[in-house]
This record gives sequence, C-alpha cells and structure tokens, in this order.
Amino acid sequence: MSGEIKNLEVKEAKTAKPAPKAPADKSEKDKPKKPDPKHDKPKAQLHKLATYAGTVGEYGANPDGIYDRLTLATADAAYTVKFPPHFGQALQGAAQSGAAATVLGYLHTTPKGDEHLHLASLEVGGQPLQPQPASPAAEPVTVQGKVAELLRDPKGHPRALRLAGAAGELRFPPHLGEQLAEYLAPGAAVQASGQRRADRPGEVRAPGSVAPLHLELLTVGGESFLIR
Repeated sequence: MSGEIKNLEVKEAKTAKPAPKAPADKSEKDKPKKPDPKHDKPKAQLHKLATYAGTVGEYGANPDGIYDRLTLATADAAYTVKFPPHFGQALQGAAQSGAAATVLGYLHTTPKGDEHLHLASLEVGGQPLQPQPASPAAEPVTVQGKVAELLRDPKGHPRALRLAGAAGELRFPPHLGEQLAEYLAPGAAVQASGQRRADRPGEVRAPGSVAPLHLELLTVGGESFLIR
C-alpha cells in the first residue's frame, strides 16, 4: 500500500506544470510617456514656396460650414487652395469668383492622400493679401532691408537676424537655423513678415528696444519660404 502511494507521488511530481513567472517590473524610464499637448507641439517647418497664376473659382467650406478653401484654375491644372478660416472675409472681399489671381504657396498632401495648395499669400489686381494672425495679441509686421548680422545662441546655432539700420530681431525657430543660414549672409536683401507680440499689461519695455518679430514669410535671393 505504501509503495502505491509513493509511486503516485512521483508521477504527479513529474507531470506538474511549472508555476508561471511573475512579469518583471518595468522601470520608470521604460514606461511609455503620456502625450503632453502643452509641451509636445509639432515643430515649425520650412516650406519653399512657388507662384501659381490663374482664375479664382468657387469657395468651399469645412464641416462647420466655414469657408476655408477656393479653387484656382491655372493654364496647366486646377488646384484646391486652403487658407485659414479667419482669412475668408478678406479673401472674398478682394478675390471673387472669376478674378485673376496669383497664389504664393506650397503643395501639401494630407495623410488621406488628398493634395491641396497651402496658401501663404495671394495677389489680385496688384494688391497682395496675406493671412494675419487670428489672435489680436500679435501684431502683423512686414519689413525689408539688408542683413546686417546673423545672431546665434550660446551653442553657435543661428536663431535670428538683424537688418541694417533697424532695431529688433527677426527670429526663427532654432531647429531651422542651419537651413536658413545659407541664405542670410550679411548684405543679402530680405523681405519678411511675421508676428510681433504686443506688450502685455504690466510689462515695461526698455527705451529704444523693439519686440522681436517672429518670422512667418521670408523672401531672400529670389526665393520665398513659409515658416509654419
């Protein structure tokens, strides 16, 4: 009787499954970080611009019923031109259907595969139009002149430029500095526009100082770039 019990115990020991191993604890640095909308903003990009001359067609609206695009028929093709919704009123007042217009912009393909022409500025009847900031806290500014100095950060990366005879810096995102530096040699003729933040209530600006201009549209050496 004792022998049978002993053999049974041995058999069960051989067929018993090993206990599953406990999962190893992940360290804090291995854990995926949650997205932070405040700090994980997409970086600005440098877009080389081209001109497209044609005739304004119909305006189109977004799902909220707000106009944010128009069609432009050129000699070669028809384009869907996208613009900021708050720019619709200014465009419709100047560029009505059938008007001859020249669009400065770049072609963009969406993740869905749709292609449109992203508008940087539009000229109709000799009058240039450019989207202004939606926020009243920023002042739209256009300047032109020759590059006097290319400013660099403590690590030597280009971060801004200064025009001859003008106060204030023309700033651009640091990660685009090296791309822009080759165009911004001292003496280069520049035309630029962007946003200059208005002083906030309670701020006191030093005499003679000018708030920096954050570049959006830059023309230099016969080429135009959109920084957005």
